[in-house]
Amino acid sequence: MASEPLLRIGEFSRASSISIKTLRAYHESGLLVPAAIDRDTGYRSYTVSQLTDAAIIRRLRELDVPLEQIRTVVAARDPAITEKVLAEHSSVLEVRLATVQRQVDDLYLALETPAIHTPADRRFEPARTILRVNATVNEDSWLAFLARAHDLLHDAARAAGSAVTGPFGGCYPTLLEDDAQDVAAYLPISEASLLPAAALEAGVSIDELPGSDVAVLTHHGSYDNLADTYRHLGAWVAEHADPLDLPVREIYVVGAADTDEVDAFRTEICWPIRSRHEEL
Repeated sequence: MASEPLLRIGEFSRASSISIKTLRAYHESGLLVPAAIDRDTGYRSYTVSQLTDAAIIRRLRELDVPLEQIRTVVAARDPAITEKVLAEHSSVLEVRLATVQRQVDDLYLALETPAIHTPADRRFEPARTILRVNATVNEDSWLAFLARAHDLLHDAARAAGSAVTGPFGGCYPTLLEDDAQDVAAYLPISEASLLPAAALEAGVSIDELPGSDVAVLTHHGSYDNLADTYRHLGAWVAEHADPLDLPVREIYVVGAADTDEVDAFRTEICWPIRSRHEEL
């Protein structure tokens, strides 16, 4: 019996409409394993019949079916299993849709009957000497980066003998990318000192954070709805000031390093501005 024809990963990617990056991720997770891997080159190859598996995976991912459930469907190749998985997922989707519907209704209601939100404050943030560490993060890796950066910067300050002069913070671009953002975490210090080799190797540097007028709105509680506070602050800036071409700062006045109570979190969002009026 003749063996089934093989497609190398490039051709399989084109034929399945799945990117090579995603195919590699599916391989690593065991969801769609190549039929053959060349020992010398490492090139992956797939059978023609795996195009069917790829199509099923792509369609289920479009419905946001979790990978574990997709793995069950692909492994079983049983219509009854597929029906069961989709039925369970549809229940989850109904709950999510109902939640989104309520949120959309609340947003439209706010347009018709605007709630009174805490107005933004305006203040001058002086230039500061800081310890800084940069990273490229996405939504899933952001909090882990902040936790690591917090400890790294405080350890570096202690090792350098520098006094910490303000709360831990982060700088974020105003132009967002789809996949990941170039961000920086920082810690204000009293003076520039020689950093130990370990801190330098970890990416810590000494920098200056420029002084700027900023519009400030304080976000209370979980970061899950941080976007709402950004929306209110952005609306205030549009009405009262001109934004400067500087990163937006988040100052973690009370954060995960200070308390386990998420409701107690307090984050100041500081948007650099050029004031339109002397009096607001």
